[in-house]
Amino acid sequence: MKFQLDGLDIYFPYPHVYPEQLSYMTQLKKALDAKGHVVLEMPSGTGKTITLLSLLTSYLLQTQPTVRKIIYCTRTVEEMEKVMEEANILYHCLQQERVMDGHFLCVGLASRKHLCLNEQVFSYGEGFMVDGRCRSLTASWIREKAKADPSIPQCPFYECLEQQMDEMMIPSGVYSIQDWRRWGERNGWCPYFYARKLLAFANLVVYSYHYLLDPKVSQLVSRELPQDAIVVFDEAHNIDNVCIEALSVWVNTSTIDDANNAAMYLANRIASAKGQSFAMLQQEYQNLTQGQTIHHWLVSSSFNASDWEMSQPSIHDVHQTLEETVPPSIRKAEHFIAYLQSLIAYLKNLLNRPEALEMTHTKFLQELSQQCPVDVKSFRFTSDRLSSLLRTLEIGDWSRFRSLDSVAELITIASTYSSGFAIIVEPFEIKSHAWSSPVLQLACLDASLAMMPVTRKFRNVVITSGTLSPLDFYPRMLNFRAAITASFNMSISRRCVLPLIIGMGEDRVLLTSKFNQRGELQVPKSYGRILIEISKVVPDGIVGFFPSYEYMELALDVWKENNLLDELQTMKLLFIETSDSAESSLALRNFRTACDIGRGAIFLSVARGKAAEGIDFDHHYGRCVVLFGMPFQYTESRELKARLRYLRERFQIMENDFLVFDAMRQAAQCAGRVIRNKSDYGIMVFADRRYARYDKITKLPRWILQFLSEDQIYIDIETALTKIKQFLLEMASQALVK
Repeated sequence: MKFQLDGLDIYFPYPHVYPEQLSYMTQLKKALDAKGHVVLEMPSGTGKTITLLSLLTSYLLQTQPTVRKIIYCTRTVEEMEKVMEEANILYHCLQQERVMDGHFLCVGLASRKHLCLNEQVFSYGEGFMVDGRCRSLTASWIREKAKADPSIPQCPFYECLEQQMDEMMIPSGVYSIQDWRRWGERNGWCPYFYARKLLAFANLVVYSYHYLLDPKVSQLVSRELPQDAIVVFDEAHNIDNVCIEALSVWVNTSTIDDANNAAMYLANRIASAKGQSFAMLQQEYQNLTQGQTIHHWLVSSSFNASDWEMSQPSIHDVHQTLEETVPPSIRKAEHFIAYLQSLIAYLKNLLNRPEALEMTHTKFLQELSQQCPVDVKSFRFTSDRLSSLLRTLEIGDWSRFRSLDSVAELITIASTYSSGFAIIVEPFEIKSHAWSSPVLQLACLDASLAMMPVTRKFRNVVITSGTLSPLDFYPRMLNFRAAITASFNMSISRRCVLPLIIGMGEDRVLLTSKFNQRGELQVPKSYGRILIEISKVVPDGIVGFFPSYEYMELALDVWKENNLLDELQTMKLLFIETSDSAESSLALRNFRTACDIGRGAIFLSVARGKAAEGIDFDHHYGRCVVLFGMPFQYTESRELKARLRYLRERFQIMENDFLVFDAMRQAAQCAGRVIRNKSDYGIMVFADRRYARYDKITKLPRWILQFLSEDQIYIDIETALTKIKQFLLEMASQALVK
């Protein structure tokens, strides 16, 4: 269908638009017109993706060249594929409306692991191994040597792409991962590098958050995307955590040992260099001695797309770094290796300390400068200098240098930023105090450091999800000014959501998962009785979420000791998510099978786990979700304590405000798993008396609050069961009427 919105023709592929979709489009268009950033919370299951795509594509087609590209970022490959499906539906709608005057291209991009066709490469399985093997076949010097020696292995798909690139023409359309693989198989060329090349020409790009937020990846893939583009971060309720992880680095004793072995290997290669290798090292040194900048070296080199991956700085102020000369103390290869070895020795000493350690990254750099015989300025060039050396030595497969690269990245990032980081050394597992491999972390405390290059570069940034309340937190944490923030109610023809806050269990036991009260086993026992009673009246699938694996294990032990597990499994089959992804995937498949055959099942998981973040329990897979307690973070974590201090000092966000905000967004995300479209219905049980408090309940999304009446707050299990039965009866009656 076609309709007008504030003077803009909107092309929408379905015959009806929900009121919340229209409201969403209206607010989004206002932000686009104002060239500002926007935070929008849209109810689950109301067509957020197609609403976004329809408005943005219509805007793009009618405002070119003012807006030249849409960059749509998703958290996972599965979510990316769903976006591509919606984009394909919209594309066919645009074709029928005949509104595209020229080429319209939508490109989905994922890693080599998902796109590679070369069995000698993708059979390695792990992402970094696949990447390393690919580079060893496609680096420019490998290809040059293969011209003289055909026995040197190359990638036939990459070679075919390079030979035919100028002749290739791809029709308009939407190209997902599977589409790229089919095209590659049909034509014999590499889908990964072809998709990368087409990013510059695509109208709509769909890929992972990391292609924009992770500095190493963004400099490789996204550096040439135009400023007059609209960026969307979908399902962005945890975007601050993604930003922090992108700039954090972890090393342990195994990392240090591997890095030391890699440095020794390079030292031996340099010491034994003869002939062409020696000449190349000498030439590299001469170039750096003459003041040649990294930028000049890159431009003057005959790089191909694969080479760029081994030459990109790991930080966002790439242009400043590229235009500076490498400090004298690390120009000579031997001196640089000696510096790396002293750096590794210093990190090893930190890891060998018997006690935990936390220090600012500036103090860390001061101590390091006393141990390493180099100019302090050299720290910032560590990653670049390592890239330069590996390329000079014509090392294609970087997988064996992964640990050394992590060490170089840690120092590079730490020396790039003046604040927002901490060095944390944990010699043992905090919760159990069990000795394990010590871990040293460069912990990023400021999510805005990864986000600012995006919000400063691009015309519009859209942050959207079904669970963003309270909306004002995101602009504060990510340090940008939002032109518009808005949350929308769900338009309803029936009350399809039943939220309940249960404050009391059996025998009037007050329900709470508060950490200092977890020794009171009456609470987990009461949680077991609640799940049993709900299982008696709710058909099909039930999903339960615990604050942590530790608390879930405690509850299961209590249930087993009190024979609650046996009673539970007489009504429904029980499946449990574990920290092992393969086990969890199998459990989830069996859970779905049990629901499909009418046996009914329960799936127990944890907040922040895979099921909470990326699995839809729609229709009969999730008629009820139960939150056993509130999913607060473990507050004894040194990393969390450091971040809380930083948020208070830098953004005036109080510790408790952030902890409550974080717990409630996780709770809302778990609850929203059972409502995935408007034909769906589900029950949301918040089983902790703290949810009834004003500072907690007001942080639930608006679309959940609209279904929450006073008689559903702080009730006991008997009252809850009465309301559940009544709700299910209403849903069944409406289904019979239809």
